[in-house]
Amino acid sequence: MPFIPRQVKPPARITITCKVLEETATMLKRYAEFLDNSTQEHVIDQALQLVFRRCKAFRVWLAATYPKTQTTERDSPTRLADPARRTSAIGGPHATTPAVPDPRAERARA
Repeated sequence: MPFIPRQVKPPARITITCKVLEETATMLKRYAEFLDNSTQEHVIDQALQLVFRRCKAFRVWLAATYPKTQTTERDSPTRLADPARRTSAIGGPHATTPAVPDPRAERARA
């Protein structure tokens, strides 16, 4: 199951230009192909939207820096920053043990 939904009719867009590593460009092209030949622009847009939704630190920073930016209650930076509201399905409130070990941490110890 793909992380990014298949492309629908695109809304109005603006053009931006950036350079990426050759390997990144190749994978971008392949991921677009994987999504039933969606455009590369669609993949980039959806990937960025995913990052913007999932990055709690960014949403907290965004609310503090640009308070008029619209966010949903579910993604509210205040809600995410409030430690009393954090819970874990496995360990209860304030659990810090990850469900899956981070392979990067294992490599750092080696």
